[in-house]
Amino acid sequence: MKKPNSVEELIALQSELLKDMLIANLAIAGIGQRQIAKVARVDLNRVNRIAKLLKRNEKRNTAEKRND
Repeated sequence: MKKPNSVEELIALQSELLKDMLIANLAIAGIGQRQIAKVARVDLNRVNRIAKLLKRNEKRNTAEKRND
């Protein structure tokens, strides 16, 4: 990831990161993907990508706990 050249770029990057964090937290809370997309004002594909990663990690963690 390249270093931001200006304050405006830094603010834009921080804003996108906060949106991703919001999406992740809402997905963990069990909110539907379409509702998350509306609230965060982002494309449904972005929500789907983040939610899919969370779901995959959740399955992996559950399997690891069973093996312990």
